Amino acid sequence: MVFEVCRALRKDATAIPVEILDVIVTSLLSHNRRFCAIANISLVSSRLRLIAFRRYFETLEVRSPRHWDKSCRILGMFNWVRKMRVAASDVQSNMDALSSFGSLRSLEIDFSSDGLSTQKTRCSLLFKSLTADLTVLKLTSLPRIDTALLSLVASRFPSLTTLELSSTERLDKECCWLCFEESSSCTIHSPVPDVFPSIEVLANAYGRALQPLENLEYLFLGVFLSDADVLSCHFDRCASVVISSPRTGFYSSPPFGPDKCVICTAEHGAAVHERERLASGIVEKILPSLKTVGWSSHFSEHGSGADRRTKTTIFCTRTLKVKVDSTR
Repeated sequence: MVFEVCRALRKDATAIPVEILDVIVTSLLSHNRRFCAIANISLVSSRLRLIAFRRYFETLEVRSPRHWDKSCRILGMFNWVRKMRVAASDVQSNMDALSSFGSLRSLEIDFSSDGLSTQKTRCSLLFKSLTADLTVLKLTSLPRIDTALLSLVASRFPSLTTLELSSTERLDKECCWLCFEESSSCTIHSPVPDVFPSIEVLANAYGRALQPLENLEYLFLGVFLSDADVLSCHFDRCASVVISSPRTGFYSSPPFGPDKCVICTAEHGAAVHERERLASGIVEKILPSLKTVGWSSHFSEHGSGADRRTKTTIFCTRTLKVKVDSTR
């Protein structure tokens, strides 16, 4: 298909409106985001090459430090990139290059390589190199979500309409109970009551920290609003469970969270839902522009499912309603 398009365009590419060329390139990239999708078509004419590069580099997903360094050598790319996904560790070799992305509007940063002691410094260095015109910011695998981070985000990116911060995906349920428990000790996944004495204090602190964001419409804060000991009690109760086997005698059950524990759900599910409504209502009063507020949650109507992050989304209307949205 690409070769047929190239032959047709080569005859008289200048006679075709730019809008049609743009649609052709967009269609090619919708099926394949690799550079080979536009390699041939970019050779047809200089005008088509510019359109192809602009559309291809509209979204930049940095795969490694080497990929980042090579990408930064493409000077025209800095004006084309509008959406970027990157791991914080991948850009540390040339962090200053971030300041050249003047057209960047949507950014997603993975902090899985950072710890509690490095998060503050890493965020400060990254944010000072980024354009203040971002409208969408997503920070994933954060070691913690605190008021210092929220205040930094609010002061640096006043134009945000969508903000997603999450730390709960750092919990490792893929290996064993020991890894699950150890990962929970390296993440502030449940700030109540160790960091904040109550849900009201947490919601007020988070809301006030984000108050400068007057255009914010969609907010997701990936922390659990259940008490921290919900998870620790779950470990005490379920990590020692063994399953009998005719071949090996017994083996430990695979790790699972409170969302799949009948006892945890019965004891805490309803109370956590009320906490989520309460916290969302408080945040909504401080940030009247909000349309939705989301939280990570152990407990949802449908459960988290395999390899999913469970979110409880509160729609900010006069009568608050809870919608459970389980997504990657």
